[in-house]
Amino acid sequence: MIFFKTKKEPIDNNTEVPNINKKIHEITRTIEEFSDEQREIIEKFKIDMEKFTIERTLESCLQALNLSMQLANTREKLIEAYKEYSILLENELKKLLEEKKRNNIF
Repeated sequence: MIFFKTKKEPIDNNTEVPNINKKIHEITRTIEEFSDEQREIIEKFKIDMEKFTIERTLESCLQALNLSMQLANTREKLIEAYKEYSILLENELKKLLEEKKRNNIF
């Protein structure tokens, strides 16, 4: 399980851009992994739901339920990754706008 923490880092123009690129790359990789996992679970879920509609057994019901819970967990992780990605981009946009504003004033 991956957790993201938002914290302010000291501003150093020499290392700031590589840091951001590294974070964007990590988040993008995380999103891709969760998306792949989600696709796999959806395929398994479809098969197990078909099996449940045919068999109507407790075992097939529990298997489909288990996969639906896994899917919900994966989607929650995916949402968190997208949220972190949007926060990172929003902060970068704010920095660029502030920098542009300062350059126009002076």
